Amino acid sequence: MLAELLHALAHFYEARAGTDEIPMLDTVAEVLIGITEGESPTAPEPGPLPVVRLLEGVDPGSDGLLAAFLSVAPDLPWTQTRAYVDSLPAEFLDNYGYVRLVGSAGVVHSERASIGIGVWGAGLRYPPHVHPAEETYHVLAGDVEFRGADGVYRALGPGDVAHNGPSEPHELRFGDRTCVVAWAWTGEIGVDARLVG
Repeated sequence: MLAELLHALAHFYEARAGTDEIPMLDTVAEVLIGITEGESPTAPEPGPLPVVRLLEGVDPGSDGLLAAFLSVAPDLPWTQTRAYVDSLPAEFLDNYGYVRLVGSAGVVHSERASIGIGVWGAGLRYPPHVHPAEETYHVLAGDVEFRGADGVYRALGPGDVAHNGPSEPHELRFGDRTCVVAWAWTGEIGVDARLVG
């Protein structure tokens, strides 16, 4: 099942690579294709968080990546950014979490990219934060407003992407449905995000 999710991720990013709009997606696709061409990874130990309950109401429709994720989500090693656990309220923490499928601390090791899927509950505000890695967010389900370094909020829904460069502050405001986002980092992937402002 994990192999199916990694193949779906590889297909997803391969379809988005090769454009000048967001060159980092080439690296993400290369890493995932390399993983899927190798041996199947060992299934990780499950590590559920309260946020997993929100996935029961998410309809994958015809989205192959979302369907693959939903089919294995309860069995994946969920986590939260350590600095957030120490500083954000329980309401946020009970409705937020992510799975790092690829990366220096991922289910599959890579020093070139960190790739995962995150879930945020309806109505949450992900405060301004920053990290040295370049990042993309691809919305798979739900609605979110993304504010990047330009300070302008952009409404995003399924199929939309947001991109931020290294060390650019950004924040997200989630709509009235559970939001599922595929995220990817390149560059300095070993340093976690930190809240700012």
